[in-house]
Amino acid sequence: MRKVITLTVAMLLLYSSAAAVGPRLGAGVYGGLDIPIIQDDQAQGTIFGIRGKIKALPIVTVEPRISFTSFGGPDYEDFDLDMEGSKVTSYGVDAAFGAPFGATGFNLFGVLGAGFYKVKRDQTNQDETNLGWSAGLGLAIGLAPMVSVEARGMLHVIPYDEGGSAKSVSATAGLNYYFGM
Repeated sequence: MRKVITLTVAMLLLYSSAAAVGPRLGAGVYGGLDIPIIQDDQAQGTIFGIRGKIKALPIVTVEPRISFTSFGGPDYEDFDLDMEGSKVTSYGVDAAFGAPFGATGFNLFGVLGAGFYKVKRDQTNQDETNLGWSAGLGLAIGLAPMVSVEARGMLHVIPYDEGGSAKSVSATAGLNYYFGM
C-alpha cells in the first residue's frame, strides 16, 4: 500500500509542476508483442495498455501507465506439459526524453521507466509484485497537432526478491491524443 501511495504522490507532484505552465496533457493506447529473454518457462505473448502524458519540461514528458501482458505457455520438446505462461500487470511512470508533444512529422525519443510488476501464474501459485524498470526507444509520427502514431521497443526487467530477474522485450504501436494544444 505504501508503494501505491508513494507513486500517487509522485504523479501528483509532477502534474502540479506541469500545470503551472499550462495544461499540456495527453493520453494514448498501445498494443503489441512481448518476448521473454532467456526464459524457458514461457513463450512470446501479447501486451496492451494505456498511458497518460504530462509535458513536465520542454524535453521531458512524464507518462503514468498501466499495461497487461499475457505470455504464452512454454514449448518443451522432450515433455508434453500443458503449462500456461505468466500474466503480468504493470503500473508505473515513464519519462520520455525528446518526445514530441503534439508536433507533426517524424520524431525519435528515449524512454526510461520504473513501476510495479505483478506476476501471476495460477498453475504454480506464483503471485508476486516487484519493483522493476524499463528502457527503450520510440518513434512518433505526428499526423496532426493533436494526434500522433508511435512505435516503441522496450526492455523490461523485473528483479525477484530471492535473486535473479525476468526480462522481456516488447514491441508496441499505438495512438496518442493531446489535450490543451
